[in-house]
Amino acid sequence: MNAAKTVGKRTRPETPEEFHALGAVLDREIESLRSSPRERFVFRARTWDELERFQAQRLLARQRTARPQ
Repeated sequence: MNAAKTVGKRTRPETPEEFHALGAVLDREIESLRSSPRERFVFRARTWDELERFQAQRLLARQRTARPQ
């Protein structure tokens, strides 16, 4: 039976600084791919219905501001 072929080996970060640097690189990559600005607001709904109402209102507000007059 043939042994499994290893194509490459990913090196793991050794120190916390390397780990955080890798995370920063990944954050920059995702920011470049994101089409809209990241939302910084957290809404804590008590029920699913309340969350759905909030999301619907926010969507309508976005559509109003995006619509050319």
